[in-house]
Amino acid sequence: MDQPTPAEGWPEGPLTEAAARDLLGGTEHTDEPVRAVWVFDGGGEGARDALLDEGDPQDAVIDLVLETGSGYRLFSYTYGTAGLGWQDYGTEPADSETMAGTLASYRLLAGETALD
Repeated sequence: MDQPTPAEGWPEGPLTEAAARDLLGGTEHTDEPVRAVWVFDGGGEGARDALLDEGDPQDAVIDLVLETGSGYRLFSYTYGTAGLGWQDYGTEPADSETMAGTLASYRLLAGETALD
């Protein structure tokens, strides 16, 4: 996985689940159509509390993976070199065993995955 870099074209705050679902199909954040959107619900409330404000949505999405035919693109709403915002962790190939293990702790929000 790449070192995170500030993600371009993302909103200033976290996404709602509806906005994350809207990434299914096509988005400027991947070179291919998105076949599945994965979200991470873990990390505990303490981690979410450190990143989210009272005005943020209850269903705030702060970690997500966009699955395409050739790989997985990971984004996270967290602190980076430019402060709090969306970070791009790059793309892992579709046959990545590491990513398959990582996604075991994520929830499939939308679409159909190629994983068994």
